[in-house]
This record gives sequence, structure tokens and C-alpha cells, in this order.
Amino acid sequence: MRRLLFFLALVSTVSLAMTTDARAAEVGVVTDLTWGASSAEQDRTVAAIRDSGATWVRLSIQWKNLEPALPGVYDVWWLAHVDRAVQLSNAAGRKVLMVVYDAPAWASGSAARSTPRNPADYASFISFVAQRYRGRIQAYEIWNEQNTSRFWTSPSATAYTRLLQAAYPAVKRADPDATVVFGGLSTSDYDYVESAYAAGARGYFDALAVHPYTYCGTGAPDEVRRGSTGRITRDSFLGYREVRASMLARGDDKPLWITEFGWNTSTARCDPAAGAWQGGVSESLQASYLARAYGLFAADAYVGPAFAYNFRNNYWQRDEDTPEARYGLVRSDFTPKPALDALRAAAGGAGGSPPAPVQSLSVTLTAPTSGTATKGALTLAAVASADGGVARVDFAVDGTVVRADTDAPYGFRWVGFKRLSPGLHEVEARAYDSAGRVAVNTATVTRLP
Repeated sequence: MRRLLFFLALVSTVSLAMTTDARAAEVGVVTDLTWGASSAEQDRTVAAIRDSGATWVRLSIQWKNLEPALPGVYDVWWLAHVDRAVQLSNAAGRKVLMVVYDAPAWASGSAARSTPRNPADYASFISFVAQRYRGRIQAYEIWNEQNTSRFWTSPSATAYTRLLQAAYPAVKRADPDATVVFGGLSTSDYDYVESAYAAGARGYFDALAVHPYTYCGTGAPDEVRRGSTGRITRDSFLGYREVRASMLARGDDKPLWITEFGWNTSTARCDPAAGAWQGGVSESLQASYLARAYGLFAADAYVGPAFAYNFRNNYWQRDEDTPEARYGLVRSDFTPKPALDALRAAAGGAGGSPPAPVQSLSVTLTAPTSGTATKGALTLAAVASADGGVARVDFAVDGTVVRADTDAPYGFRWVGFKRLSPGLHEVEARAYDSAGRVAVNTATVTRLP
């Protein structure tokens, strides 16, 4: 519970609007072409991507695979595997973004560490890659989700900035025309971005990338949460707009790339109280969210290529019912999900009609206010509005809905609060409109002994 409260903080009033003066973002997909797939699977994947209309592909190199044992000694099989993936992508007319991450033990000092001790070692390796693929790879992404311990052993914006400062000139010397991308951050982590600027990151990237995955993995792209400072939370899809604000506040007008985003179609349920932080959505909802996401990108001219994660369910997991296995727009046997049609529509929208405007929706939790402490009953109240009318307002405590109101005024006095355990609890007001969109406003309260 404390982790959830720390992560979300306090949510304030939400209001969404989109201009119809829109420009479609370039459509890309994350692929498994360099993940060890067979040649036949590589061929089939590229053919399917060509049919999807996506103009960009995001490939990946795990440094530890290509230069595993000694500096300058490369694994022949892995090099050939990556060579083929790049060649197929080029032949299909796709532009290539290559993310390079995951240090070998000789560079990190331990097989248990993912990051290099000396940024010059990474710079030397990515220079080799950029020389090898000069003119055939359009962009290089410097690491992946370096703000998480999964990909950077001890996350540090300062340490990452040192890597960026070494890598940027190395890539530019090898291929001056290549775009260098600040590694995609897990969620829209603007605090990390601001720390990186403070450490000297400005001037060492041509675009900055984020992965705007949503709260619980199931939040809609137009669902917005706000923190106690009034800023959109990093786990809201539109949190990328706060990253942009942080960049502009530091005088940097570089493009923002979305190098991963998406929703998985597993039946997993998100339950933060139990430590399960990722859930799935239906295939139809995945398609709807994807279409709505590209519509939102179209409202922001600074958004560069946006890569749906990922093109195919993980082939080695054969459509297991887990979140990680089911992010694909197609299943592991290449049969399409509805999201593939949504991607095609987005890819064909560059010269088409602008997306429909998103109607406004807002909710404010008027009671309780954050910091309230009581051992008795708790008053819950909210005001809400929506262009097409409010369908209902749910009141939830610690994630469990305790009442749903369909008519204003919204609120009641809840005696069940007296039965909760002493300590911090989270109260939410969730407003829904007729289209099923949701706005959320939360407060933290204390149950006294």
C-alpha cells in the first residue's frame, strides 16, 4: 500500500482536450528479428510488418551477446543474425532504430551486473556497430529503461549521462547522419529526465525517448492521473507531455520519441496490494487503446516515431497467458489480433483525416481531503463533469469499489471505514463518461487506532 501511495501521490482534477489540427506520428513496431528467431521466422515477420504499413522497426542488440568474452572479439553467429535482420528491414524499405544495451561481464565486472564500469567500453562497441551499419541504421537508442534495476543494475541519471556523453560522439564519428536517442525510460519519468539534464545530458542526444506504459498496465491512453504538484503522474499515458515540459523548461526543443508503448492481452489482473503490478486487457480493448494512442500522438507535433510494443507475441512462450507473452499485435503463429487493423489505420493516417477530438472529462474528490485522519465513519463526495454527460462515479477505498453513484450529487457517508486496519488508506473517485473513458482523483487518509 505504501508503495502504491508513494508512486501515485495525490491525484487532482483531470480535463482532456485534443485539437483537430493534427499530424499523424510515424508508425513503428518493436520486433523480435534480433531476439534469436529462426531465418524463416525473420522472413515471415518482415513480410507481415511490410503489410502492416509500419515505416519503422525497432531492433535490439544485447551487447553481451555480440562481444561476450573479450573487447574486440565478436560472436560470429550473433553478428550474422543481426546482419540478416538489418538487411531484411532495409530490403523491405523500413527505417531502423537499434537499441544497444546489457553489458557483458568483462565490461560490467560481474555476470550479475548489466552496466559497464567504464563508459568508454560501451562507446567503443557502439562505434563498431555504427561503422558496420553506416547508412543502413537510421537511429541508435542508448540503452533501454535505464531508470529501472531490471536494465540498469543501480539506476542513476548521473551514471547514465556519463554513458550518453561517451556514446553520442562515438556514434556521430562513425555515422554522422544517424540520430542518437536518449534511452527509452520506463513510464514518463520526468524526475529522471530532470536529473539527467542536471548532470549534463543536454547536447548529447538528438531525441529523447519514453515508454508511456499506464497504471496497472490497463489504464486507458486518455485516463490521466495528477500528483500533488498538479503534474500528470509518470504512470499516465499522457505523462509524456510532462517530460516535454521538463525539456522545454531547460531550453531543449528536441523531439520526443515513443520507442515502446502498448497493452497486453493476458487475463492477468493487476492487484497492487498483492504486488501484482501488471494486468491485461481484451483484444478489442487493445485495438481501441492503440488507435486512441496514435490519435493523441497526432495532437503533439513534437512526437517522433511511435513504436507499438510489440509486433508479435513472444514466440518462445507460445502465447502463454502471461502479460509479457501477449503484447503482440499478432499471435506467435502470426494470426492477427484486432490491434493489427488499428495499426494499419494509424499507418495510413498520415495524409488522412485528423483524429476525432477527445471530449473533456473531469472529477474532483471534494471529501475526504488528503491528510484526513479519523477513527469513525468517512464522508466521500465528488463533483464530476463530461461533455457527453457523466455515466457514473465510483468511490473506491484501497482499490475496492464501495459505492457507485449514477446521479449527482455524488457522495455518501461510509461507516465501513471504521472496520479498516489503522494506518494509511487510499480513497478514489472515478468518473466515467458514456464512452467508457475514466478520470481519477485520489486522496490518502489515515485510520486512527
